[in-house]
Amino acid sequence: MAQPVIAAKPQRIAGDGTSRWLDALAWLLGVAGYFAAMFYWRRWGDTQQLPKTYIGLLPLIVLILMITFLHELGHTVTGLALGMKLRAFIVGPFQWRIREGRWKFQFNLAKSFSAGGATALVPTDPHQSNANQICMIAAGPMVNLWTGLLALYLAVMAKGQPYEAYWIYFAYFATISLLVFAGNLIPMQSETSYSDGGKIYQLLAGGALADLYRIMNLVGSTLVTPLRPRDYDIDAIQRAELSFKEGRQALLLRFFASYYFLDHDMISRAAEAFAEAERISREPGFDTPAELQADFVFDSAFLRRDAAGARQWWDRMEAKKLKHFGVDYWLAQSALFCIEGRKEEARTAWEKGNQLAQQLPAAGAYEFDRYRYTLLRDCMEKEEIHAAS
Repeated sequence: MAQPVIAAKPQRIAGDGTSRWLDALAWLLGVAGYFAAMFYWRRWGDTQQLPKTYIGLLPLIVLILMITFLHELGHTVTGLALGMKLRAFIVGPFQWRIREGRWKFQFNLAKSFSAGGATALVPTDPHQSNANQICMIAAGPMVNLWTGLLALYLAVMAKGQPYEAYWIYFAYFATISLLVFAGNLIPMQSETSYSDGGKIYQLLAGGALADLYRIMNLVGSTLVTPLRPRDYDIDAIQRAELSFKEGRQALLLRFFASYYFLDHDMISRAAEAFAEAERISREPGFDTPAELQADFVFDSAFLRRDAAGARQWWDRMEAKKLKHFGVDYWLAQSALFCIEGRKEEARTAWEKGNQLAQQLPAAGAYEFDRYRYTLLRDCMEKEEIHAAS
């Protein structure tokens, strides 16, 4: 089943607390603040007769990654203390994610010089309050504030200390940490999400984005708790749909609604929600994420009984030259072959996928995968009985 996609730039909507002016202000604060601070530190170091030390590119990258690590660690420790579970931890090119119930590590070479980071913490309680979420989000910048002030103290007090030769490292660490703290609290759009300040503003303000966070948290929870799609907040999904009418978030919302209805055995409602997702995918310039295309195949075949549509989505997916053939892939292939009347091939694909599905952990998302395999098996058996009679 489709999961929240981290790497999509958020769609700016009315009431999200951001603007292009705030985005520009945050970047100006970061760039101007950095160079002004470095100029000041050099002059101050000369007056204190501290060693003239210059930091190269590699040590600077290491410092930035350390600051990013501490920021994400603040989110993580606070979230875990509040009863949340961790699904992903990313610091620059170092990425840990739960895939099919297991932790996977990936070194993303393209992010080698990236200072970005992310954590995915989800509640185990579907009724968790916004206060817990806000505390978890605020913990990242607060760690930058505390560690930045500590580094500032060590830099200022470096004269005559054993670490005097390394005073400039503490100065850089303090400067960058405090700029990250201040900049992160400005509501703005980052490369793939909103800043921490933007998220806090949106949770306090309520509305469509607060609903979206709630939905995404619940969906993420199904990977590490017994919660299933039938436990989604369908009212929040339908409210958010009124604001998100196009783009990736809109597509995901329609899929989540489809899963909710399918898990309640409301096939016609699930098919209607999928039809809306398919409409969004046909918008000019929309690039359907590869990880969702297997769901398009299955839903076209199983919910819509549309052999031509399922084949079209299958061909698009195959054109991506997938390297991983998981539970969703075999479910999609089985449903496609079934609707095309290729019964033996459908059964073979079903058996391959079902064997993988049975090996997945006992979490709600994987129980839903096993449920879909059961639905497809029952459908194939009914068609065989009908054909025999």
